[in-house]
Amino acid sequence: MIWTWAGGSIEVATGRVLQVSVGGHDAFWTAAHPEGWNVGGDRLWLGPERDWFWATDDPDDLAGHIVPAEIDPGEWRTVRDELGHAEFTANPVLHHRRNGTSTKVAITRHVYLRYADAQRVAYEVQTELTIQDGPAGQELSAWSVLQVPTGGVLEVDLAGPWAFRDYLKPVDPDRFTVGDNRAQIQLTGDTMGKIGVRPDVFAGWMRYTTDTLAIERAVEVQPQSRYCDHPLGADPATQGDALQVFEDDGHYGGYAELEHHSPAIRANGTKTVVDVCRTAVTLRHQA
Repeated sequence: MIWTWAGGSIEVATGRVLQVSVGGHDAFWTAAHPEGWNVGGDRLWLGPERDWFWATDDPDDLAGHIVPAEIDPGEWRTVRDELGHAEFTANPVLHHRRNGTSTKVAITRHVYLRYADAQRVAYEVQTELTIQDGPAGQELSAWSVLQVPTGGVLEVDLAGPWAFRDYLKPVDPDRFTVGDNRAQIQLTGDTMGKIGVRPDVFAGWMRYTTDTLAIERAVEVQPQSRYCDHPLGADPATQGDALQVFEDDGHYGGYAELEHHSPAIRANGTKTVVDVCRTAVTLRHQA
C-alpha cells in the first residue's frame, strides 16, 4: 500500500514501512533486487539475537548467523489497510538455535501517518509483543531496525557518559565526536561493525542526516527496566543494550542500520511489551 500526498509518499508493506519519500528523495535503503529477508526499510526483528540468529559464539563467523524466516520476512496478516493507518499481526514460533526450545509469540503492529506535506513527513509505529508460551526464563524483545544509505551523519542524544560496546569487529572510538550530551559519527560503511549502547546512556532520540534529508527517531527508553540483547560472549545476566548501530561494508548490500530494542519480556514473568517509535523525515534546504 502506498499513501501519497503532494510532494511525498509512504510505502507500507506487510509488517514494515518500506520507503518514505519527500520532495522526490527516498529516505531509506531498499534492495535493488530484493531476495530473501533483505528487502530494506523499517522492519521488526526479535531479540535477543544470540538466541534466534546465532549458532556459534564467533561474531567473525557470519556463516553461523542466519535470519530466521519466521522473523523476517515472517508471516504477517493485514488486519487494517486504510489511508493513514495500517495494522498487521503475526504469530511466529521461534526456535532457539542453541538449545532447541520453542517460544510462541504474538505480534500486533500499527503504522500511523501523523503528518505529511511537501517538506516533512512523520509516522508512528506501535508494536505490541507477547510471549504466549515458552521455557521458563526465556527473554524476548521487540527489535526495530531501520535501514538507511551509508554516508550520512548520525547523532545520538545521551542520558549519561558516552560508552558503547562492539558486537562485531571493533569500531574505532575516535570516529565519534562527543559533546553537549550528544555523540556523533559518520556512517561510511567502509568496514562492517556494530555497536550497542545501554539504556542508561541512550536518551531515546537520534537523527541521521544525508545531503538531502534528515531522519529523526524518538523512542521511550526505560533505564530501570531489563534489556536482553548483548554481544556474543557477554554475560547475559547483565544489562543489555537499548540502541544499536550497524554498518555494512557491502557484504549484505551496503547500508547502515539504526536499531533499538524494547525492554525485555519473559516467559515466566511480564509477558507483554508495547514499543512506540516516532519517525520524521524532513527535506533539507540546500544553499
